[in-house]
Amino acid sequence: MKYQAIQDKMQKMLTDITAGGRDIGMQLAVYHKGELIINAWAGISDVSTKTRVTEHTLFPAFSVTKGIAATMLHILADKGKLDYEQRVCEIWPEFAKNGKENILIRHALDHTAGIPNLPMDIAAAQLNDWDGMCGFIEDMKPLWPTGERQEYHAITYGWIVGRIIELASGMPFADFLKQEVCDPLGINHMFIGITPETMTAHSIATLYEHGFDKNNLNTNGIITIPGCCMPMCGWINQPASVQACIPAVNGLFNAHSLARHYAALLPGGVDGVSLLSEDTLKKATAASSVEVRPDGTSTFGLGYAVGGYDGNHSVFGHGGYGGSNALANKDTGMVFAITKNQFHMESAEMEIYNTVQELLR
Repeated sequence: MKYQAIQDKMQKMLTDITAGGRDIGMQLAVYHKGELIINAWAGISDVSTKTRVTEHTLFPAFSVTKGIAATMLHILADKGKLDYEQRVCEIWPEFAKNGKENILIRHALDHTAGIPNLPMDIAAAQLNDWDGMCGFIEDMKPLWPTGERQEYHAITYGWIVGRIIELASGMPFADFLKQEVCDPLGINHMFIGITPETMTAHSIATLYEHGFDKNNLNTNGIITIPGCCMPMCGWINQPASVQACIPAVNGLFNAHSLARHYAALLPGGVDGVSLLSEDTLKKATAASSVEVRPDGTSTFGLGYAVGGYDGNHSVFGHGGYGGSNALANKDTGMVFAITKNQFHMESAEMEIYNTVQELLR
């Protein structure tokens, strides 16, 4: 009961935020030094049915998914199945086309591979075709020399990293996620490419966004989000979009699963389970060799150390379009995960994060 007052305060905060209309439905989970101290939820998961959010509601969380995919690759590095300085084509021979033969695994992880782009007119059905998109990646030509420039690989990241994981592990992506992340931690609410059968057994939040502006997705004039994905909420609300395997963007999670995953990455792990060795975690969260953001980035696969979240390499994780986020702080031992279904620029996400920080001081 040590943290009951913090739990109660954050539960009230989420209830007030959703009741007041600032957000529709939310979940919040926080670990501190391996202990779950906050597990709160509030609001509506689907406005049309008035379904309430529960602890187990699954939320599409867009790029939060990248942090999970990266962890899976780091697990393979920990097991000696691959090396960060290894060329991708040594694991994936068909990748060595059109100037990609010298792309290293670390380039895939830190967004310096040079293939962030997708055709504006690519169809949603193509994005949902795992083998077809991996073949598409094989045929791509880098926009600039390998390692020269860091540009966010918004969707292509998933097929690059995901195919490496499959080939290095010798098993389908979803099977590796279950065997190496979910099962050891007892996680039952984490999916990247959910099956139709599993989907019917879960409550999945509907995402909402008012005033969608495609210019918010523009990346230095490079098309990384094709037209079939716009608006983003409309695309990901389609069953086919979450049943496909797109490991950059289409994960379904509850906040507790995300937080538990990150807690198991910190030294000491959670409930006796550590997903990575401390040495691999140190490498995974080291600063990228290509620094392009004023706050510095931690882009070696576990995501960006974003300025609002302390702006240092002790904080690692990955946020998602619209406000869902999951991250861990190596210095304080705090893990924070938030899922939500209303997307707008006035999100209460940072206010919630700062309140948790203050309560733990």
